[in-house]
Amino acid sequence: MAKAGAKRRPAKLQMSSLLPATATDSDGFRIDVDIEEAQRAAERVRAWLVALRGRHSDLARFEYTRHVRIVPASTTHSHPILTLGTRFAESEDHLLATYLHEQMHWYLWRLGGVDHDPVAPFFDELVRRYPKAPTRLPDGARNYEQTYVHLVVCWLELNAASEFIGWDRAAALAETNYGYRWIYRTVVRDWEALGALFTKHGILPMQPADRLKPIKKRLKKPGNKQRAAKSVLKPRASAKKKLAVKAPPRSQQAPRKPRARGGRSAD
Repeated sequence: MAKAGAKRRPAKLQMSSLLPATATDSDGFRIDVDIEEAQRAAERVRAWLVALRGRHSDLARFEYTRHVRIVPASTTHSHPILTLGTRFAESEDHLLATYLHEQMHWYLWRLGGVDHDPVAPFFDELVRRYPKAPTRLPDGARNYEQTYVHLVVCWLELNAASEFIGWDRAAALAETNYGYRWIYRTVVRDWEALGALFTKHGILPMQPADRLKPIKKRLKKPGNKQRAAKSVLKPRASAKKKLAVKAPPRSQQAPRKPRARGGRSAD
């Protein structure tokens, strides 16, 4: 008998209790819901990420967001919370590259702040350099906009990953990646030229995470908080106007879509 006043632990919910009994039960038909494999995959990703952070103390320099969640069978994406699925975690190297990829989206977000997109000033230059860039997976990204943005993100990812596992391993991962095939090949091939472009426009040298103030601390003027919240939900009007002045030629495969600062990996 339980002692008086003792807290009773809630009963563990059985998955079978969520499945309604049906008339077909009597004929021996059975359906089991097994989430153990998904749980194991998520725990493996978590253990690898913890190990990577323990082994590479400098990894914190590239952690522009410190909130990470792991969702089995989910897409991997950066915003609003850095979310890791389990499909791109065949090894610790794959996980490291994937993790850094999503952190690079956060780097651009924090580098620009609430009222500036750091890629916008040279977006048209990227289009002029690569007018026939594929704009669909698996060679490009998910649309016209994200294909060109990912030339920056993938360059930054490869640059950061090479600091921990060396250039050869990082480049091999990039060139054998399922998604963004053309983007990664272009980044490796035009490494120095793209690096010079990014340096010219202030993307490089990269700012360590502890030197970039959280976006919310930049809100000084009254009303900025409300405008910032809107900017997260939809593209800024000012950015749309600026891009409309010098609109690059539309892709034959996908029309240009509004700018999007967040990222989603090929899944």
